[in-house]
Formats: sequence, C-alpha cells, structure tokens
Amino acid sequence: NFLMKISNFFLVLFFCLYSVNLSAEIFYIDIDKIINQTNVGKYINKEFENSKKIYNTQNLESKNQLKKREESLITQKNILKASEFNNKLKLFRKDVNDFNQLTQKTNRDLQNKLMKNKANFLKLIEPILLDYVEANNITYLLEKKNIIVGHNDLNKTSDIIELVNKKINISNFNDSVSK
Repeated sequence: NFLMKISNFFLVLFFCLYSVNLSAEIFYIDIDKIINQTNVGKYINKEFENSKKIYNTQNLESKNQLKKREESLITQKNILKASEFNNKLKLFRKDVNDFNQLTQKTNRDLQNKLMKNKANFLKLIEPILLDYVEANNITYLLEKKNIIVGHNDLNKTSDIIELVNKKINISNFNDSVSK
C-alpha cells in the first residue's frame, strides 16, 4: 500500500512536471564558441597570443644567456679553485631558480589577464543574453556543455554571436576593461 502511494505520487509529479515543461521554451548556447568566435573574443585571444609571443622571445634570450653561462662555467671547472667554482655554481643555480620563478609568475600573470578579459567580456554579454531571452519569450537558455542531447535547431549560438558582434566592439570592450 505504501509503495503504491509512493509510485502514484511520482507518477503524478512526473506528469505535472512534464506538462509544465511542454509550454517552456528551452534553448541552448555554446559560451566558449561565443567567446572565441565573436570579434571581441578573437581580439582577446589575439592579444593573449601576441603577449605570449613577446614573452617567449624575451624568455628565449634569457635561456640562451643562461646556457652560455653554464657552458662557460663547465669550461672553468678544472681551471678555477674549488671554492671559487662552487661560489660561481651557487650563483648560477640561484639565477636559474630566479629565472624559473619569473617564468612561472609571468605565465600565471598572462593566464590571469586572459581569464580577467574573458570574464569582463562575459559581463558585457550578459545584458545581451537577457534582452534576447526576453524578446524571444525564452524560458530557459542553457549552456551547451551541460546538455547531453539536443536538437540543433535549439542551438542559438550563432544568433548570439551575431548580436554580440553588432552590440559590442573592441573599443567598448577596452573602455570597460580600463574602468
């Protein structure tokens, strides 16, 4: 009797939820695609890649200088007194350690700047999404990566990319970042 009541309860609950969802407009978007394929998103990624290239060029020069110092130190091993060689070796190891720490910090800073820029961009996109949902009587707008299966005609990513490109340009984005 108790099991029958529970099964009836879930059956009624299922039909209630199912009938409520029949009238709901549910669509989805791919946020990653929006960030990477809009004009501002491409600009953010290009700026990141350019910063990375500049840093990698500078980093390569520093690596080459350290490599030359290492080779020079190796050639001096049998010439210098053991204490003098050990002092130079200790200094060299400290410089290598400093270089590695600076490299890690710079990489972290570059990643943080990229994430900050993407977060600022998402803040600019949010009002566009809200207006789109309201204008199109959409009940739910979901993130694509949280959907297991969905018809492609429910994907509104290209509509949002088009709207974002119309409403947000690089100067708007740069103005919002500099505030």
